[in-house]
Amino acid sequence: MKKWVRLEEWILVIFMIVICVITMANVLSRYLLSSSFSMTEELTTNLFAFIIFIGAALLARENGHLGFALLTDLCPPSVRKILVLLVSCLISVFFLILLWYGVEMVIQQYTYQQKTPAMGLPEWIMGLSVPLGALLCIIRFWEGALLEWKKISQEGVEK
Repeated sequence: MKKWVRLEEWILVIFMIVICVITMANVLSRYLLSSSFSMTEELTTNLFAFIIFIGAALLARENGHLGFALLTDLCPPSVRKILVLLVSCLISVFFLILLWYGVEMVIQQYTYQQKTPAMGLPEWIMGLSVPLGALLCIIRFWEGALLEWKKISQEGVEK
Protein backbone atom coordinates (compact mmCIF):
# COMPACT_ATOMS: atom_id res chain seq x y z
CA MET A 1 0.00 0.00 0.00
CA LYS A 2 2.95 2.34 0.52
CA LYS A 3 3.57 2.41 -3.24
CA TRP A 4 -0.05 3.43 -3.80
CA VAL A 5 0.33 6.20 -1.22
CA ARG A 6 3.46 7.46 -2.98
CA LEU A 7 1.65 7.33 -6.33
CA GLU A 8 -1.24 9.33 -4.89
CA GLU A 9 1.18 11.87 -3.43
CA TRP A 10 2.96 12.24 -6.78
CA ILE A 11 -0.33 12.68 -8.62
CA LEU A 12 -1.25 15.41 -6.14
CA VAL A 13 2.09 17.14 -6.63
CA ILE A 14 1.89 16.96 -10.42
CA PHE A 15 -1.69 18.23 -10.52
CA MET A 16 -0.84 21.11 -8.17
CA ILE A 17 2.16 22.07 -10.31
CA VAL A 18 0.02 21.97 -13.45
CA ILE A 19 -2.62 24.17 -11.79
CA CYS A 20 0.01 26.68 -10.63
CA VAL A 21 1.75 26.83 -14.01
CA ILE A 22 -1.48 27.19 -15.97
CA THR A 23 -2.86 29.83 -13.62
CA MET A 24 0.41 31.79 -13.66
CA ALA A 25 0.57 31.61 -17.46
CA ASN A 26 -3.01 32.85 -17.67
CA VAL A 27 -2.29 35.77 -15.31
CA LEU A 28 0.79 36.73 -17.30
CA SER A 29 -1.15 36.44 -20.55
CA ARG A 30 -3.88 38.72 -19.23
CA TYR A 31 -1.35 41.23 -17.92
CA LEU A 32 1.02 41.25 -20.89
CA LEU A 33 -1.26 40.41 -23.84
CA SER A 34 -4.62 41.61 -22.48
CA SER A 35 -6.18 38.24 -23.27
CA SER A 36 -6.48 34.99 -21.39
CA PHE A 37 -6.47 31.32 -22.24
CA SER A 38 -10.02 30.00 -22.47
CA MET A 39 -9.27 26.57 -21.06
CA THR A 40 -7.50 27.52 -17.82
CA GLU A 41 -10.56 27.81 -15.61
CA GLU A 42 -12.03 24.58 -16.92
CA LEU A 43 -8.80 22.63 -16.55
CA THR A 44 -7.92 23.95 -13.10
CA THR A 45 -11.43 23.31 -11.79
CA ASN A 46 -11.42 19.72 -13.02
CA LEU A 47 -7.91 19.01 -11.76
CA PHE A 48 -8.90 20.51 -8.43
CA ALA A 49 -11.77 18.01 -8.18
CA PHE A 50 -9.26 15.17 -8.52
CA ILE A 51 -6.98 16.82 -5.96
CA ILE A 52 -9.80 17.13 -3.42
CA PHE A 53 -10.70 13.45 -3.59
CA ILE A 54 -7.13 12.16 -3.60
CA GLY A 55 -6.23 14.47 -0.72
CA ALA A 56 -9.32 13.42 1.25
CA ALA A 57 -8.41 9.78 0.74
CA LEU A 58 -4.85 10.31 1.93
CA LEU A 59 -6.08 12.15 5.01
CA ALA A 60 -8.54 9.35 5.70
CA ARG A 61 -5.75 6.81 5.74
CA GLU A 62 -3.80 8.91 8.24
CA ASN A 63 -6.91 9.64 10.32
CA GLY A 64 -6.35 13.31 9.56
CA HIS A 65 -9.96 14.43 9.24
CA LEU A 66 -11.67 16.39 11.94
CA GLY A 67 -13.03 14.24 14.70
CA PHE A 68 -14.12 14.29 18.29
CA ALA A 69 -10.87 13.10 19.81
CA LEU A 70 -11.59 14.97 23.02
CA LEU A 71 -14.70 12.85 23.58
CA THR A 72 -13.49 9.58 22.12
CA ASP A 73 -10.18 9.62 24.01
CA LEU A 74 -12.12 9.60 27.26
CA CYS A 75 -13.96 6.43 26.26
CA PRO A 76 -12.70 2.94 27.06
CA PRO A 77 -11.07 1.03 24.19
CA SER A 78 -14.14 -1.14 23.57
CA VAL A 79 -16.36 1.92 23.08
CA ARG A 80 -13.74 3.59 20.86
CA LYS A 81 -13.66 0.49 18.65
CA ILE A 82 -17.44 0.63 18.28
CA LEU A 83 -17.22 4.34 17.41
CA VAL A 84 -14.53 3.66 14.80
CA LEU A 85 -16.73 1.00 13.24
CA LEU A 86 -19.84 3.20 13.36
CA VAL A 87 -18.12 6.24 11.86
CA SER A 88 -16.53 4.11 9.13
CA CYS A 89 -19.90 2.63 8.21
CA LEU A 90 -21.56 6.06 8.07
CA ILE A 91 -18.76 7.50 5.97
CA SER A 92 -18.94 4.48 3.67
CA VAL A 93 -22.67 5.02 3.16
CA PHE A 94 -22.02 8.64 2.18
CA PHE A 95 -19.28 7.71 -0.28
CA LEU A 96 -21.28 4.78 -1.68
CA ILE A 97 -24.10 7.22 -2.49
CA LEU A 98 -21.56 9.56 -4.06
CA LEU A 99 -20.07 6.65 -6.00
CA TRP A 100 -23.51 5.57 -7.24
CA TYR A 101 -24.49 9.02 -8.46
CA GLY A 102 -21.00 9.62 -9.84
CA VAL A 103 -21.22 6.48 -11.97
CA GLU A 104 -24.67 7.53 -13.17
CA MET A 105 -23.29 10.96 -14.08
CA VAL A 106 -20.34 9.52 -16.00
CA ILE A 107 -22.60 7.07 -17.88
CA GLN A 108 -24.93 9.91 -18.82
CA GLN A 109 -22.03 12.10 -19.97
CA TYR A 110 -20.66 9.22 -22.03
CA THR A 111 -24.07 8.33 -23.50
CA TYR A 112 -24.83 11.89 -24.59
CA GLN A 113 -21.23 12.42 -25.74
CA GLN A 114 -20.95 15.66 -23.79
CA LYS A 115 -17.85 17.74 -24.39
CA THR A 116 -16.20 20.29 -22.14
CA PRO A 117 -16.99 23.85 -23.27
CA ALA A 118 -13.48 25.25 -23.67
CA MET A 119 -11.27 22.29 -24.53
CA GLY A 120 -13.83 20.05 -26.24
CA LEU A 121 -12.69 16.97 -24.31
CA PRO A 122 -15.14 14.22 -23.40
CA GLU A 123 -16.90 15.38 -20.23
CA TRP A 124 -16.94 11.87 -18.77
CA ILE A 125 -13.15 11.93 -18.41
CA MET A 126 -13.40 14.94 -16.12
CA GLY A 127 -16.46 13.44 -14.42
CA LEU A 128 -14.48 10.36 -13.41
CA SER A 129 -13.12 12.34 -10.48
CA VAL A 130 -16.37 11.75 -8.57
CA PRO A 131 -16.77 7.94 -8.73
CA LEU A 132 -13.04 7.22 -8.65
CA GLY A 133 -12.54 9.65 -5.80
CA ALA A 134 -15.46 8.18 -3.86
CA LEU A 135 -14.12 4.65 -4.33
CA LEU A 136 -10.65 5.72 -3.26
CA CYS A 137 -12.09 7.44 -0.18
CA ILE A 138 -14.01 4.30 0.80
CA ILE A 139 -10.85 2.21 0.53
CA ARG A 140 -8.71 4.69 2.44
CA PHE A 141 -11.29 5.32 5.19
CA TRP A 142 -11.47 1.59 5.87
CA GLU A 143 -7.70 1.33 5.78
CA GLY A 144 -7.54 4.18 8.30
CA ALA A 145 -10.21 2.50 10.41
CA LEU A 146 -8.21 -0.73 10.50
CA LEU A 147 -5.09 1.15 11.53
CA GLU A 148 -7.06 2.96 14.26
CA TRP A 149 -8.59 -0.34 15.41
CA LYS A 150 -5.12 -1.86 15.75
CA LYS A 151 -3.87 1.21 17.61
CA ILE A 152 -6.78 1.03 20.07
CA SER A 153 -6.19 -2.70 20.54
CA GLN A 154 -2.53 -2.10 21.35
CA GLU A 155 -3.46 0.61 23.85
CA GLY A 156 -5.88 -1.79 25.51
CA VAL A 157 -3.16 -4.46 25.83
CA GLU A 158 -0.64 -1.98 27.29
CA LYS A 159 -3.04 -0.85 30.06
